[in-house]
Amino acid sequence: MHHFGLIGPPGISHVTGLTGVARELCRRGHRATVFNIQDVEDLAKKEGMGFHALGIEHHPKGSFQRFADEFGRKHGLEALRFGLKVAREEIKMLLEEAPEAMRAAGVTALLIDQGQPAGSSIAERLRLPFITICNAVPCDPDPNVPPSDSGSGPARSWADRLKNRAAWRLLDLGMTPLRHTINGYRRGWGMKPLRSLYDTFSPVLELAQETPAFDFPRQKLPPQFHYIGLIDRSHSSATPFPHERLDGRPLVYGSLGTVSKDGDGVFRMLAEACEKLNVQLVITLGGKLPGDRYNDFPGSPIVVAYAPQLELLKRAAVTICHAGNNTVLESLASGVPVIAVPLNTDQYGVAARLQHSGAGERIELNKLSVKRFVESLDRILSQPSYKQRAQALRASLKEAGGEVRAADLIEQKLGMA
Repeated sequence: MHHFGLIGPPGISHVTGLTGVARELCRRGHRATVFNIQDVEDLAKKEGMGFHALGIEHHPKGSFQRFADEFGRKHGLEALRFGLKVAREEIKMLLEEAPEAMRAAGVTALLIDQGQPAGSSIAERLRLPFITICNAVPCDPDPNVPPSDSGSGPARSWADRLKNRAAWRLLDLGMTPLRHTINGYRRGWGMKPLRSLYDTFSPVLELAQETPAFDFPRQKLPPQFHYIGLIDRSHSSATPFPHERLDGRPLVYGSLGTVSKDGDGVFRMLAEACEKLNVQLVITLGGKLPGDRYNDFPGSPIVVAYAPQLELLKRAAVTICHAGNNTVLESLASGVPVIAVPLNTDQYGVAARLQHSGAGERIELNKLSVKRFVESLDRILSQPSYKQRAQALRASLKEAGGEVRAADLIEQKLGMA
């Protein structure tokens, strides 16, 4: 049996993606411990995992929320620069503290979120096998597919493929500060420097939380790459919700995730659109308390800090969200079409895939208006093709196997089957 160490960004969807796979492995007799900042401790324990705190001195409790608040106010290049700065600090913390902590804990294999490039160097330092989990859009370069932060569709010509090759190269160059930080530690450890952050993906096994039906058609994938579909996140306890306020009208579920800030403008426009169409709106604020500022919203939507997302999606007619990979996939897994308003990073790539799939639409933030919301909602509610495509994707996500298929592959690769 293995003791798996889990490494990834401290965001909720990244943590629960790793713990969803780890929980299935634990059910089979393995052990798992999350190594992360203190802000993750309660969630890790709620997910049934062991926990080891890192960065206690420089990343005390509340530090991730401060990052999320500031990041949520930024967009585009400004958000990228801020994210890189924080990522470098996180990488330094992991490379300085995680190897010894994992050695002392008796970790024998690692599950690493693809969004944490320091993980592979920790595995190499400890001479341990590691598995890459793609909780966001897979970042494996492919000439047929634009990078995950692009809102473009799949390549349709040789010119598109050349453009994509250049874009993947530019993305890697943009991550140079992270690579230099990692290589500083690797040199100190007597290890060969990384030529690219793409070299940090597992040569043993990559597991992507998508399906071919939702992803763009790819020209080349490494043999160790597998689509596993949606990882189950239903383990967490039920979230309180005023179910008695649901009145039977078509339900629109609105979420901008746990990091993105709304500025209240997006939700206000959405509320006005829903009132015009006589549909009921539920707004979840991703942990931020509603306060009184939503009391005068048109149509009196239900506004909560947290919502039981999976439960509400069973009743929803449409989801409107920031194109977070988890929210979109959970909506599709319930057969619910999505209107995406991407705000940052790989959300543009998720929105592009959603549009390409035919299971929803996207609206750019700078083009957002009540009129556009009304038009998109009306199309999705009145044209059955959106619902049909969402239901087809639901079937593909179910057939992909999720965390059970992931655990099967992990045990096979590690010689446990």
